[in-house]
Amino acid sequence: MPVEPPPTPTTTPVISEDEIVRFVVDHFLDDDVDGLDPERDLLAEGSIDSLGVLHVVAWLENRYGMTFPSEALSQRNFRSVRAIRETAERVAAGGGEA
Repeated sequence: MPVEPPPTPTTTPVISEDEIVRFVVDHFLDDDVDGLDPERDLLAEGSIDSLGVLHVVAWLENRYGMTFPSEALSQRNFRSVRAIRETAERVAAGGGEA
């Protein structure tokens, strides 16, 4: 009977809040990276709209090799840099919406 190789360990990527800040600033804001509060409500102030959320999702999927389930695509998951990071971490760990 053939011996099966051990399963390849899966690692959850470390989602960098700093990288998310840089992406958001570069694509949606004119502010300085150092001045972006990770709790700043980007949706309420209109910095990111629904199309912007999809842009962020596409970047996260490409950058971290994950796929966001549709249930994770709610506005509350993309209100702030911190919410984006927390959502991406849940998705990377195999979860969806909080």
